[in-house]
Amino acid sequence: MSSRDAPRREWDEWGVRRRVWSRRELLSALFAAGVSGCKVETIFNPVDTTGIPRFPDCDLNTDFIVQGAARDAVPPLDNPRWVRADQTVPAYLDPDTRVIGVHTFGVSYAIPHNVLWHHEVVNLDPGGPLGPRLGVTHCPLTGSSRVFDRATVGGARLGVSGLLFMNNLMFFDRTAAESAWPQMSGRAGCGARIGERMATVPFFEMDWAEWVSLYPETRVLAQDQGFDPVFFDYSALAYPYGPYREISTFWRPFTMPPEDTRRFSKEVVIGVPSEPGVSGIAFPYGAFADRGEPYQVVGFTHKGADALVLWSEQARGGMTFRPRTEGGATVTMRATQAGFMDDETGSSWTVDGLAIGGSRAGERLVAMAETYTAYWRAWAAFNPDTRLWV
Repeated sequence: MSSRDAPRREWDEWGVRRRVWSRRELLSALFAAGVSGCKVETIFNPVDTTGIPRFPDCDLNTDFIVQGAARDAVPPLDNPRWVRADQTVPAYLDPDTRVIGVHTFGVSYAIPHNVLWHHEVVNLDPGGPLGPRLGVTHCPLTGSSRVFDRATVGGARLGVSGLLFMNNLMFFDRTAAESAWPQMSGRAGCGARIGERMATVPFFEMDWAEWVSLYPETRVLAQDQGFDPVFFDYSALAYPYGPYREISTFWRPFTMPPEDTRRFSKEVVIGVPSEPGVSGIAFPYGAFADRGEPYQVVGFTHKGADALVLWSEQARGGMTFRPRTEGGATVTMRATQAGFMDDETGSSWTVDGLAIGGSRAGERLVAMAETYTAYWRAWAAFNPDTRLWV
């Protein structure tokens, strides 16, 4: 039975049933999350309680904006400390810890979810003064991860505004005329840059065990990030929202459009977002699981051009690509029981689009930078005309 046939079933974030909560547990969880059966006043004011002006200009529906926390109450990580996985592995990492993987300037980085739960933004400057300025972001309430190129705002660092739009993190740029950006849209919705879009960077979301097997020398966030270890011991800190991932309700459901019930609301999807005149498309994790194949290749069309998804059950994740290498060679990909292989040369490939065997070893597929992961209900709210692959 699919999630569309049983909307009340409780699933984990991979579209697999975990447990059913009792009515009492659910009510307690909803109460803790601030959810009630009656609509309460939306907390949004362009001037906060300290009198600091807060984005007086917005072109967003302010009925969908709430003040989830004070500005900078969730501290971002700036120039974080790293360790190499082939030298030491922080205690907070388990094989199934979810990580955002980024490969740039010949170096791989892993930014784990269980650190981002408590920071939401990591300002990463790979490559030193000559390298890019990246903003790695994760919103626990919408289950969404995105990596941005901060060159859009002159390399300025990003912070956590404390505002939520449709339950989604709104980060802000630390410029003289700052703006607030809903993470899932990647578009400035309040402030001086209203309407501007922030460029995105390809990333891969998968289990730590798979990422480190692909990149044994990967850098990963160190346990000590210079905060008080009493409050920021990542090996001891649990998921901060209790059973939130396992229940259907979002934190402030009244700040979202009506729910699209085609999939379970907290199921994770890989999505290519909508653009003016172009419908987005979502690939649910549960749909991959239903097919029961360890590796899968799914072809689709976006903006009138061919594209494909590579999915790995072992990694519990996937990514979208154009069917060509960064050097311009055409690739026809198929799944095998051990991974992926191209028809042109018989070279073998990994789920992150890297050829590791055959005449194309070392080549990479062109990853679609706009692709990201999110909970289904949040995805459908930001992409209401989305297509759904099942």
